[in-house]
Amino acid sequence: MNALEDIRDILRGALAALGGFGGRMIARLVLILTAGQLFGAEAFGVLGQIAAITEITAAVATLGLRRSLLDFLSAHHSDEDAIVRTIKEALISALMLAVLLSVLLGIAWPFLFTDLPMPLILYFSIPAIVFSEVAGTAIRFKRIIRWEVIARYIMEPWFFLIAALLFYYSGVVATGIIIAYSISHLAAAVGIAKGLSDTIGIKKILTTETKWRSLHKLPLKSLPVGVTDLGVMMFRRIDILVLSVAVSHEVAGLYYMAQQLVTVPHKIHQLFEPMMAPVIAKLHHEAETGAIALKMEGLCRWVFTLQIAVTVPFMVFAAQLLGLFGDQFSAGAWVFIILLIAELFDGSFALIETPLVFAKPKIPLKLILMALAIEIPAIAGLSHIWGMVGAAAGFLLAMASLTTARLLMLNKHLDIKIISRAFIKPAALAIFVGIILQFATTQLPMTAGYVFGPAIFLAIVIFLGLIRFLALTPGDKQIIQQLRSG
Repeated sequence: MNALEDIRDILRGALAALGGFGGRMIARLVLILTAGQLFGAEAFGVLGQIAAITEITAAVATLGLRRSLLDFLSAHHSDEDAIVRTIKEALISALMLAVLLSVLLGIAWPFLFTDLPMPLILYFSIPAIVFSEVAGTAIRFKRIIRWEVIARYIMEPWFFLIAALLFYYSGVVATGIIIAYSISHLAAAVGIAKGLSDTIGIKKILTTETKWRSLHKLPLKSLPVGVTDLGVMMFRRIDILVLSVAVSHEVAGLYYMAQQLVTVPHKIHQLFEPMMAPVIAKLHHEAETGAIALKMEGLCRWVFTLQIAVTVPFMVFAAQLLGLFGDQFSAGAWVFIILLIAELFDGSFALIETPLVFAKPKIPLKLILMALAIEIPAIAGLSHIWGMVGAAAGFLLAMASLTTARLLMLNKHLDIKIISRAFIKPAALAIFVGIILQFATTQLPMTAGYVFGPAIFLAIVIFLGLIRFLALTPGDKQIIQQLRSG
């Protein structure tokens, strides 16, 4: 499989995910609009805390298999029986730990949320998340993306939205949004299960012999990546937990709302991730460091370009966007702006961790522990001074530190340089469009959604048009030409 086919697979996966991404984005926006207007900031804050605890716990149970499993399967690329056996053992070990952790969460629940009973269905959320992660990785190994698109971009968000509405109008307000959250994970797991059946075969997995005495070996091999992934999950979720100690549920809800809206531009890098990971895993086993470098530089620059296209207009209309979800949420405008900058650091360069995980698995772990050591005291200290704005500033400080360290380590250990002069033009054009957009807001009334919504869309279109004519590198043009002719 040549370099062009690798790029074609990555872009094919990105385009397939893009269709689902649009549906997910619409469902997410409608969901947070509904939750903000109907359930209020306090209920949204409680959901944010529960989601953080659930997803951190699920990351523990996943054991890093979301990425390391690709490496293990690539080592058996010519042995189908070994591939199926590895998938089965990964599922068994991860799900056993997931069930145990769900029980422990139930035991700890009364101490975590004294005034809220734990919904029974929440016990199934952690196993559902873990199954989706591990089985989804097995499907991606086959370079098939449609089932993950269906499960994660269609079933999960839309089931969440529909269930939340049904519970609210049925009078189940206190726990309705939490139950809907759990239902969404179960729906995604069902979609992934169908994909696993179609791709690998459930019967084949069940009938494959399992080496029970060596079942622990897979989690042990995956442990360095697992601890790293847990650190990444904690890094991205612990801010709201630390903030909750210093502020009310309502203020935490304002912060969580800004967090949710920020995921719209931040999710852009995930369009490339599903197919990029197996490509990098293959190149790693073939010791093709040069090919990895070329792909990573191009992909990171593309993600940076696409993400900044959305980030700049969102920053200009921060207060107006948050105001759509209820007047009280407009107070989170500065939080939203700071988080947008932080996520631009992460989203643009999130993909660089994958080659580090495969080649130097201990390095990402050290980096995420360093970042957590910066993040927790920074958020705790700054949130006591500036509240939710301080928490966002602490997160930005930690994110910038982590991204810088990742870039330095990638250069040091793999001799891969990501940032080049090619990043200057997209950044300059984004600043230019932002200045024009900011000037327009001083000349025209843009408080209504039907006015600033089209303004945001127009700004993105103009920026991407400028990129098309002014910022494509010769390599970009060559790839586009080859893809068109292929």
